[in-house]
Amino acid sequence: MDVTNLKTAVGWFRIEAFAGELTRVDLFTELEPAAESASAVLQGAVQQLQAYFDGRLHRFLLPLAWRNIEGFRREVLQVVAGVPFGELMSYGEIAKLVGKPGASQAVGAAVGSNPWLIVVPCHRVIGSDRKLHGFSAPGGLETKTWLLRHEGHEIIGGKVSLKGS
Repeated sequence: MDVTNLKTAVGWFRIEAFAGELTRVDLFTELEPAAESASAVLQGAVQQLQAYFDGRLHRFLLPLAWRNIEGFRREVLQVVAGVPFGELMSYGEIAKLVGKPGASQAVGAAVGSNPWLIVVPCHRVIGSDRKLHGFSAPGGLETKTWLLRHEGHEIIGGKVSLKGS
């Protein structure tokens, strides 16, 4: 397994890869130094994450280890992976897209288990009431709020304000 760490505006990322694919991108408030690897996939991940946080990248192009994710969880995370920068999708909308209307809570559980934070943009998933209902990364809703503001959204009282209103 290859591993590297990256300091960002929201904390430390630990990025892991195996066999040329990203297996994890996790956020930590503090991180012990790792025996770092300089594999091409990790270098690409670091460059793209830095560009995202600098406001220069809106879409990640990285090889993800999808083979490690199965069934409903994979379907949900693949939908989330397609949510463009600056856009949002509700848990209910995702449930309908994967053919499980009414499975919003199960979608929430799948989104909460996302192994590729930021790269698969789970922060872009909100409640149908436009409220921020959860974020399992360190900092919770504060981190989610930061990321959504970084992408141009206004958050007032834990709710995404409609653009132009």
